[in-house]
Amino acid sequence: MSRIMAHRGARNLWAENSLLGFRNTLEYGFDAVEFDVHLTDEGEMVVIHDATLERTTNGSGDVRKLTQAERKQLKLRGPDGALIDECPPTLEEVLAILAQDPRIEPWVELKSGGDGRPYDGLVEKASAALRSAGLAARAALHSFDVSVVERVREIAPEMRRLVSVNAQSAARHGGLAAMMEKLRGLPHILGVHHELFAAEFDLIASDWGVENCSVWTINDPDQMRRWLAVKPLFIVSDDPVTLQALMREMEPGQ
Repeated sequence: MSRIMAHRGARNLWAENSLLGFRNTLEYGFDAVEFDVHLTDEGEMVVIHDATLERTTNGSGDVRKLTQAERKQLKLRGPDGALIDECPPTLEEVLAILAQDPRIEPWVELKSGGDGRPYDGLVEKASAALRSAGLAARAALHSFDVSVVERVREIAPEMRRLVSVNAQSAARHGGLAAMMEKLRGLPHILGVHHELFAAEFDLIASDWGVENCSVWTINDPDQMRRWLAVKPLFIVSDDPVTLQALMREMEPGQ
């Protein structure tokens, strides 16, 4: 049976990467919640997907240049584009909520800046925050950038690691087969975009194991049914409520 991961705090249901969304993931009992972290020049770890503010807030400019005072004045946008009375949260604020549930797994994507370069010190700061919150044993740190995941292995060997891969990132490594060979022993889980997973299913199933993969991001109900039948370790969705309902329909008693 696959497990359900709420992508960016279930962004199709509640404001992306919002405290509201994270609280609601606990209410619904999802297995895991995924979210993104950037590092500002002031040293704050801000939970937001993009390196810029325009798409998900009423602000503009680079996340890394935000001061704490400026961040607190921002408003997040909900799924309908309307502003809500929340600013982008810090990693510590999110972890304080998730620590209330002894079961849910935090999956933390360590983002890069707008220049595509990893943030100096983010691995160290994020892993320290997870330890401080008592979440290290059930957390995972992940990135598209293999060097970041290598740094996680060095700094936080007790935490699970995931490398995200899509067609573009696989191509940069000489194709999926070559990339998987390079990754041996590094990630515990391979996070595969659904189009690449479908196109390279036989290779992934035989060489890595479906049970060692997550698939992202599955929002269409027919696609949800398909992947529930395939049974990867995690199915990542912006609408985990629908996914949860379909899982219960297909697997009564779950």
